Amino acid sequence: MLFSVALAAFLIGFNKAGVAGTLGPFVTVLLALSIPADDAIGLLLPILIVADWFTLAVHWKQWDGRIYGRLLLASLVGIVIGSLVISVVDEIALRRIIAVAMLGFALFYLKSRSIRLDPEKSDRYAWPAGATSGLISTLAHLGGPPVFVYLMTTNLNPRRFVATSAVLFATINLLKVPGYFFAGLFDGELIVSTMWTWLMIPVGVATGRALVDRIDRDRFERATVSLLTIGALLLLLF
Repeated sequence: MLFSVALAAFLIGFNKAGVAGTLGPFVTVLLALSIPADDAIGLLLPILIVADWFTLAVHWKQWDGRIYGRLLLASLVGIVIGSLVISVVDEIALRRIIAVAMLGFALFYLKSRSIRLDPEKSDRYAWPAGATSGLISTLAHLGGPPVFVYLMTTNLNPRRFVATSAVLFATINLLKVPGYFFAGLFDGELIVSTMWTWLMIPVGVATGRALVDRIDRDRFERATVSLLTIGALLLLLF
């Protein structure tokens, strides 16, 4: 289990370096296969919050405040709904929810390159994108896809695109804390006993930065999505 947590922390840092967005969902499945799903998402949240600060430090104040505010307001709706759901479902149901969300992500990934939203109507996409992101981020730490598709319609330059995404998810992750706390998803003893794995976050970031220009992104993401799909099916079957 400790190896899985350390690997998860490394991969989160690796993902934050901008190597491959598909690693985030894979990390959730990786841990949910190793420990109960409720412990997995509760354990991952502090790691994600710590990792967020590495990304924010690089892109501090480079985000678009107007887009950030619009997405954040919408995401609050999803966070509240997600918090209510996780407070009433049992561990088996949560495993199923995570597995279905991951399979949905895999399908979304396959279709994403053909998605074309009208930039002239981008404002109306913010609320459904933000609300959906807040919901599935709360349930399975999987809020990226709808926001990324929306941001592609905004004509932000790459730096502001990444910075706006970074500050949004850093805020969403913090806002998930009360819901997780009241749902009993934080196992204090487990979190404290694995805090040493947080040291793997900067190692992952450094490794990602060193390899970001050497990795064939398409092949890497296809391989990750394939592993993600297998993991999600295992969650459904066992």
